[in-house]
Formats: sequence, C-alpha cells, structure tokens
Amino acid sequence: MLSCGVILNMRHPLVLNVGFLLHQGVGYTREFDFDHAAVQVGDDLDVADLQGSLRFTRTAQGLYAQGRLQAKVTIECVRCLAEFSQSLALGLSDLFVYPSTQATDSLLAVPETGILDLRPLAREHLLLDFPIQPLCRPSCQGLCVVCGENRNESRCDHHEDQVDPRLAALQSLLRDA
Repeated sequence: MLSCGVILNMRHPLVLNVGFLLHQGVGYTREFDFDHAAVQVGDDLDVADLQGSLRFTRTAQGLYAQGRLQAKVTIECVRCLAEFSQSLALGLSDLFVYPSTQATDSLLAVPETGILDLRPLAREHLLLDFPIQPLCRPSCQGLCVVCGENRNESRCDHHEDQVDPRLAALQSLLRDA
C-alpha cells in the first residue's frame, strides 16, 4: 500500500519508482508506506508482516531516505529447536546519490531509470538484526540430554547418572558456579 498517490512498482514492494522525486526541488519530500503480508527480500530471506514507512527527501546530492520498517521471520530456537516468530527491524537513514556515477556504494545510488531497488539494502539490515542465539523465550528449558524431549512441553523424570568418583571434584565446581 502507498500513500499520497505514489505508485509502487507492483513486481516487488521494495522496488520503488523515485524518478519523479529527482525532478523536484531541494526539500521536496514523499513518504512511502509499507504493509505487506509476505515479502521475499532475498533468495535466502522471506519475511512476513512487513510494515512501516520511508520518507524520501530531495537533496542537492540525491535522495535522503529516513524511516523504519519491521518484519517477522520464522527461525529455530537454539535450545529447544522449536520454530518461532522473531521480529526484526530495519532503520534507514541513508543518502541515495544521484547521478549514480558519483556514488561510492552501488547500493546507495539512484540509477538513471529512477527505479530504486531496496531489496539488497533491506536484506543487509534485516540480517544484521538477526539474534546470534535466537531463543523462543528467555526461560526456554531446551531439550532433555537423555531422551531429547522438549523440556518446555513435557517433564522428564530421568535419574542423574552416578558420577565417576574421580570426577566428583569437578561436579562440585559445577554446583558452585
């Protein structure tokens, strides 16, 4: 969806036609709103519930983009291996240079066509927001080391194994930690 009558490239919601902004005076702004159920950001990243808005302001150097997008991905908990929905955020505050020949980064250049593809940049930002060790919840119990059951869903009544007397001193160190 889009506000203010601006038409998005319907092939992909993150491909924007910003060519009309390049013909406006410095200071002209236009806001793009996003509300999509599912979006393929890259070959390796599909997101759900992409929402937010980006404001593009015409500057002497190109287009300044500022805004925030949110999305959800399904990932696996590192403790219990259950899939869960993780929220990700993308904060954008970048200058897209025009003409593109003056840009030092190809991701931050407006091509001569005026069609700005935000997929590679959005992918980078979203992947950087992935947690290093995703947990379905902070109190996740993980898997039982004996039977492999998810300890969040069932309780295991396994007896602790007898510790080799030669390692008993090490076990006491674990209790104290």
